Amino acid sequence: MRRGLMQWNPEELPRNALDTRLALLREGLRAEKLDGFVAYTNIARGAAVAWLSGFQPYWNEGLFYVATGGDTPVFATALSKRVAEWIGSVMPVGEVTTTPKPALLIGQKIAHNSGKRIGILELDDFPAGHAQLLLETAPGIELIDATAAFAKARAHVDEAERNLLNHAARLADAGLAGIDPAHTTSAQDLLGPCDEQARKGGAEECFATIAPDLSLSASYLRTDTAGPLGRSFAVRSSLAYKATWVRRARSFTSDPALAVRYAQAEAALAAFKAPETGRLDPAIRAHFSSKGMEVRSWLAEQPRGGYPLTRVAGSNQGDDVWQAGAPFVLDIELSLGGARWLGAKLIA
Repeated sequence: MRRGLMQWNPEELPRNALDTRLALLREGLRAEKLDGFVAYTNIARGAAVAWLSGFQPYWNEGLFYVATGGDTPVFATALSKRVAEWIGSVMPVGEVTTTPKPALLIGQKIAHNSGKRIGILELDDFPAGHAQLLLETAPGIELIDATAAFAKARAHVDEAERNLLNHAARLADAGLAGIDPAHTTSAQDLLGPCDEQARKGGAEECFATIAPDLSLSASYLRTDTAGPLGRSFAVRSSLAYKATWVRRARSFTSDPALAVRYAQAEAALAAFKAPETGRLDPAIRAHFSSKGMEVRSWLAEQPRGGYPLTRVAGSNQGDDVWQAGAPFVLDIELSLGGARWLGAKLIA
């Protein structure tokens, strides 16, 4: 759901925080000898643009251009002209231009700035049509993957972002707290509490998925395809507040004896603290094993690029790109004496 509650609140996201983010990106571009930076955005890949501009792009596609030299960033979007004025009122950083061909306009800007080496966020996934139009409009330019340069700048987590993350986490937690397994008869019933808290708290996104029977599977499904609920099930809420995403998951059971163990696992997840140095996997396994719980699998997600959350570590991969000291979402599966338990939480 896209609610439209996307006005800029300078108390939540001060302009100086956005200026610092742009300065960090430009510092990284200069280090790589890049003359500019372009990020592609659509309904699923708006996170980088939102972090830089304070505006969450929605629905249609667009390009966000940052000149290394310090000119005003440009957001070229294929949305209609009638929404440009509104976008400008809720986007504190950048000039908004509506055009059916965003790459044509950005290419003209690059040519005007005499840019030659242009960094592209996630170049391998950059639409070929946009890339071709950039090359044709600004002859002689070279498109270079700038994902690492952006990720280095994105590693900066300011107080404003931490506050937004914590608010989003509270909304997601409140939604799951309203679920009563004793009075839940279908997967669709689980949407109500999550949606209610998201709306009351001003969230612009809330997606709930469910593992309908933990005795059979740990896979999360859409509620309209989940089928009947088992005695034990898990719900995961993915929620965004002001383009800041979190995930929260809890397991529920109608078995009184198992409910005690589920509560212990929930408390263990709440008590987990990420290590300041060292590897993440040993810290996770040691924490839960000390409480008599076996870790079956886990994954960690952090914002790094165009998507709001990116898998940066997990039980089946290393954690070389995990950013220690920054908030992340921990999604974990435990075995409690053979019973499956799923949970996810923002680790801030």
